[in-house]
Amino acid sequence: MNPNSLKQLAIVVKQGSLSRACEQLFITQPTLTRAIQQIEAKVGAPVLTRTRYGVAPTAIGARLAQIGERILAESEHGEEVIRQWHSGYQSEFTLGIDPLWEFATFREMTEHLLREKHHVFHLRTGSAALQIQLLQEGKLDFLLAPAHLTVSQSSLQRELLFRDRSGVFVGRNSALVGSKQPVSLEVLAQQNWMIAGASAGFLDGQGELAGPQAARMAFTGSIRSVLHLLNTSSLLVRLPARLALLTGEIAPEQLIEVEGKPGPRRDIALWSRSEDDERPEKFRVRELVSELVKRLDRVSDTFGLDLSSTNK
Repeated sequence: MNPNSLKQLAIVVKQGSLSRACEQLFITQPTLTRAIQQIEAKVGAPVLTRTRYGVAPTAIGARLAQIGERILAESEHGEEVIRQWHSGYQSEFTLGIDPLWEFATFREMTEHLLREKHHVFHLRTGSAALQIQLLQEGKLDFLLAPAHLTVSQSSLQRELLFRDRSGVFVGRNSALVGSKQPVSLEVLAQQNWMIAGASAGFLDGQGELAGPQAARMAFTGSIRSVLHLLNTSSLLVRLPARLALLTGEIAPEQLIEVEGKPGPRRDIALWSRSEDDERPEKFRVRELVSELVKRLDRVSDTFGLDLSSTNK
């Protein structure tokens, strides 16, 4: 079967219209119709049906369109690989990044990676639970994410690089801002909360701190909205305290002390698949990323947090 025809079918299914697909493909409708007819002749059944809104795939059409999407993606990636080769780059590495880490360190991260002259970097931001899965599937080479997760970690290894601890932050409009004394669990249970990292795989959520009242909002893979609410509302949230303060978007007095033991660890680790460790170029990139994160751990403000190795 002609791979180009499958790519065209994929675009028709995505667009839901032959005419819009023709616009994207820069071909005439008779040309596209012939390509679809060739597929149908090979299948012996229709691959598209007409609806009041355009066209939709049949069961076999949908399956073939998925194959066409993969061919299309691989073809586009192949063209980019050729451009990289002509530009002198030896390989491409995909690095998954925790959203808060990306927001707090984007200047240092991009500057550091741009110094590497032999490799291209694809940076992908998302929740830890999703990115751990992509790492296991071989769709990521490395992942910078929380070290202590409850998600599946089979065949993975981690290197703890950046020390952090969970802290409770209050919105600027909260009466708890700047509290001089540890806040009791009874007081915290009466507050309005939001959840950051709702599906990230953290070992703890708001837990006993939030009390019986449901959180007003929950965010997965988003940090900009969380920071906005901390600056415009009285909502409370638990976040990695050091990273959150390093964003410069939250005032130190919004981090309150809670009665009892310090919050759980929120260290950042570099995750990778154990089976890939033998590649020399991957070892070089691991060292490159590790060097940056360790340096940030050394030089960044600790904001008075207890970052000792105990209470992990």
